[in-house]
Amino acid sequence: MNLNRKNKNNNKQFFTISKLRKQFLYTMYFVICILSAISTTATTAEIAMTENTSSSSISTMLLLSQNKHQVLHSEKPIHFEITNDLKNLIRTLVDNGTNAAMVIGLVDSNGTHFYGYGKTSNATNAPVVNENTIFDIGSITKTFTTTLLADIVNEGILRLEDPIENHLPSSVKVPMYYGQRITLEDLATHTSGLPENPPNLQISNITNYSNYTREELYQALSNVILKTSPGTHFEYSNMGIAILGDILATKMDIPYEKLVEYRILNVLGMNSTMITISNPLISRLALGHSNGTEITITSIDLVIPPPLAPAGSLRSSAADMIKYLSANMNLVKTKLNGAMENTHMIRLYTNLTGILPYYIYIGLGWIITTNFGSQIIWHNGEVGGYNSLAAFNPATQRGIVILCSSMIQDIDVANIGFGPYDKLSNIIWNLLLSN
Repeated sequence: MNLNRKNKNNNKQFFTISKLRKQFLYTMYFVICILSAISTTATTAEIAMTENTSSSSISTMLLLSQNKHQVLHSEKPIHFEITNDLKNLIRTLVDNGTNAAMVIGLVDSNGTHFYGYGKTSNATNAPVVNENTIFDIGSITKTFTTTLLADIVNEGILRLEDPIENHLPSSVKVPMYYGQRITLEDLATHTSGLPENPPNLQISNITNYSNYTREELYQALSNVILKTSPGTHFEYSNMGIAILGDILATKMDIPYEKLVEYRILNVLGMNSTMITISNPLISRLALGHSNGTEITITSIDLVIPPPLAPAGSLRSSAADMIKYLSANMNLVKTKLNGAMENTHMIRLYTNLTGILPYYIYIGLGWIITTNFGSQIIWHNGEVGGYNSLAAFNPATQRGIVILCSSMIQDIDVANIGFGPYDKLSNIIWNLLLSN
């Protein structure tokens, strides 16, 4: 499921999961054919970061069959580690004219592994990326927003079933569907019936983004006419998550970025995660790319309108995101464990299918892909020259984060959560599912 996308003309756009899914299916077969023909010869800068553990053996490997529907099994055991084959594939993807960089991180009960390839920018003296390099993580931000909700609910301050008008200014007209009210849970599960983006946001005009106001967001809400009953139909909504984040920040009387910092980042020691980036952290930022062209605006400016920050504005490093996944898998015990577990619970079927035999469900923010025997919990992001994935298997307690400084059309990371469909996604799913 993808969040924020950018077109080939570098105009910022937000796409629905259904639009991404359609594009994904159309291009899947072509991508598979191309990848199978690509050489795995390395040509540019590389760094292998510290690998802190030895991983246990596993006995099952998943391979996608030629008809893209059947998952086959191999007797060859594999280890939960970043293999030479995976490193070679990452080098091949980056070296295919993207000018980008990738960092991958793995975590399980034995510890962590990291690997990075490429440079932070096209500058001659730019450093090679590593686990501390900062990338935009786009809509993975949404899982931070829903974790905040679950944490505040656990404290009894809010309830998931609260109608949202209970927590909005009286001047805001909240739409209803034949008397059915939108709840906080509806916002967190993309079942509010609200559109993908505020209708009054000029998506194609990036220069106006910083001028879009909270008042305009609620004006857009007041003008929405719901077409479905809240809580019954999945429709991906940046607007809904943005309103949820604003409600949480207003209720706790603290700006959204500070609320994330106080309740999540400080607890987990995620010191390289933020919305507003400044020196010295800006020197560790990998600049985004689209069609091989570097996008320098991402180094200093917000790529999401400020009122929509809860839907996709966080930046982070692989090292920080591994801490986040570790907490979500209960590998480390924190006061957030209960809230995080609540976000993983399936709330609704999305009516979308992954790569068969996988089906897609929604929790509080997190996406759950399952074949009813195993499940992967994940979210992705794509925004302003980046795409990313954070995924974990709660049964095996294995988590993987991939951060990439290119758009999806250059290196497809964001679609991996839908199921194994090409060489990279098969490797990632093998690592997550095997035990």
